[in-house]
Amino acid sequence: MKAKLIFSFVAALVISFAAYAQEPAADSVAEKVIVTTHDGVVRVGVIVSDDGREILLETENLGKIYIAKSDVKTIRPFAESDRIDVTGEYQGNDPFSTRYYFTTNALPIRKGEDYGMLNLYGPEVHFSLADNFSAGIMSTWIASPFVGVFKVSIPTRNEKVSFGIGTLLGSSGYLNNFKGAGALHWGMVTLGDRRSNITFSAGYLYVGTGTESYYAKPGVYPVTPDEFGGYYPNIPYQSEKNGMAKAPSFSIAGVTPVGSKSSFIFDSMFFVASQYRRSSMWHDNFDSNGMLTSVRISDESGYEKFSALVLMPGVRFQHREGRAFQIALAGVTVFQDGEVNSFPLPNCSWFFKI
Repeated sequence: MKAKLIFSFVAALVISFAAYAQEPAADSVAEKVIVTTHDGVVRVGVIVSDDGREILLETENLGKIYIAKSDVKTIRPFAESDRIDVTGEYQGNDPFSTRYYFTTNALPIRKGEDYGMLNLYGPEVHFSLADNFSAGIMSTWIASPFVGVFKVSIPTRNEKVSFGIGTLLGSSGYLNNFKGAGALHWGMVTLGDRRSNITFSAGYLYVGTGTESYYAKPGVYPVTPDEFGGYYPNIPYQSEKNGMAKAPSFSIAGVTPVGSKSSFIFDSMFFVASQYRRSSMWHDNFDSNGMLTSVRISDESGYEKFSALVLMPGVRFQHREGRAFQIALAGVTVFQDGEVNSFPLPNCSWFFKI
């Protein structure tokens, strides 16, 4: 009798533990997921049960709802970049959160968030090659010039602080027989998250066109036959050769939501440039044997200095997941020799997730 009681107690204890093991722990945190149906409806919540025919999803705004498994298109974990408004409605994922108008922030392009852009001047694409390393290419609609882009993100223990370094390496391409080239190397710090942040950048730019220009300057210098041995020369011409322009660069950029499906974007760049320039004035002449000779009239050289400020405020609209449209009312101001010249440079961009 005593053995039966002990056996019954042990059996009841085993059954109780088995039943307890099948129930979720009270203090466990269920994973929030995003459920997309075939008709395009997106729900965010926690899956309470799944019997193979339908799932029971507990949402913040609608409570518990049943969704037939045959209606489900995808189920994926809720990501940091996913957005929900104050009512609990899903506002989409922002795979373009690492980009402003032209500059980037220190946040990495995550795997699965490769993106492309179509600008008025040309296309570009950017890919995640590793957890904190990305690469891309930018060009014009005629495929010249083109620029390679590389960025390394450096996360910190503070999720709201990130560092990064980047570089742009460009070539003039076939437009100038690949003679022109340039680069921009920079470092940056980003404060904030993927939805709202500000980035401070500093770098160094150098670029050279690899061209030498020649153009006529008629009537600049009076010429008489006696000056050139009794022979009339052709009209004078001038040659200009520019060296590589070098400039420290600085940038402040940021983004913040201004609506459930729109964000205000601010971008800026400031350059303090210097460029070596040589200018020579010539006359062509023919000697008594009919041979072409040239006479240099003047030769000037030196460094030309100027500064440029580019301000790019704009708005980004994202009404569909994986797609966005951005417009910027950019303007350029050039400071040189005490003169200030400004001109507008508006542009539009279309983002799409690859």
